[in-house]
Amino acid sequence: RGMSVENIELTAAADAIATADAMVIGSGAGMGVDSGLGTFRGRNAGVWPPLKAMGVDFSEMSCPDVFEKDPYAAWAFWKYRHQAYSHSQPHDGYRLLAQLGGQMPMGCFSITSNIDGHWARTPGIGEGRTYEMHGALTHMQRMDGCEGIWPTDPASIAQLPTALWDLAPGEIVEVLRNGAWSSAPSFRIGDDGATVVSHDEDGVGGPLEDVRGVRRPGGPDLCRVASGTPLPVSSGGDAARPNVLMFGDCGFLHDRIEEQEARYKRWLSTFHSSATAKLVVVEVGAGTAVPTVRFACERLVSRHAGPATLVRLNLDQSLVPASYGNKRFIGIGGMGALESIAKLDSLVQVRAAHQAGDVTSV
Repeated sequence: RGMSVENIELTAAADAIATADAMVIGSGAGMGVDSGLGTFRGRNAGVWPPLKAMGVDFSEMSCPDVFEKDPYAAWAFWKYRHQAYSHSQPHDGYRLLAQLGGQMPMGCFSITSNIDGHWARTPGIGEGRTYEMHGALTHMQRMDGCEGIWPTDPASIAQLPTALWDLAPGEIVEVLRNGAWSSAPSFRIGDDGATVVSHDEDGVGGPLEDVRGVRRPGGPDLCRVASGTPLPVSSGGDAARPNVLMFGDCGFLHDRIEEQEARYKRWLSTFHSSATAKLVVVEVGAGTAVPTVRFACERLVSRHAGPATLVRLNLDQSLVPASYGNKRFIGIGGMGALESIAKLDSLVQVRAAHQAGDVTSV
């Protein structure tokens, strides 16, 4: 019996990794799922319960103008994300890829649209070999976009007072609508534990619209940092925000990621124009909604002077362009980041053991 298509692709990908001179690791939100982090879309979507309650899309909350219009809600959201990212650990797939790339003659570099700072915490990659294309929650900047980027103080973010969203389905709540809190026995939490529903006289429920806040009767707003709390500021007392590229963001300071990009390009320049240097690009969990990483990885393979292979690991979006010449595109789907990386690593190790055995027998 022949190998399955999946095994053929895995074996081809492992061969490309085992014979490469350099590796670029491209990663998107799907890379973080095995660390307990939700993606923003697709089957592993799951970010922050108040978004569902308020009927606000992730991209709407991830806009810089929210910091001006509703700063306490903005900081509750970004505190949640900061805590989720800083308290989670990079899963073993980070280590495995770093080790595989670290054994190559030219080494490896990570490019990522993720803002969790996990690659910078990965031994063998670290700050020096990471290009965080959208910035990272590990750093802050001024709201007005004036010069200056500084490391985030985790303690100050953790101390922002927010109430835990632990509402149970069916629980009665008060809602903030049109600037005032209103209550009714019909306002309850839906079966998903987040959406607010209003039941009519017949007990038929539907999502409540125009919700801007949710609380237990008389309790704190579960969608915001406690009102009146001093919010993060720069050393000069100016309003601050994460140094993260948001949607519709004209105030993002690029200085830090431009330095990272310059290091990345210097590293690439040492072999990118070589007709013999073999490049493998392992792209993990990069989606199509904001295809920054996917495009960068495809372009990198196409423009490399020598043989190059793109290995796209993606649970649901593993489609790749057609291979041509000495450019190969391999798509592996149907499994998460850690599982696919572990399988690749295992195949590379088996291949190395076989080769070592052949050398010994000679």
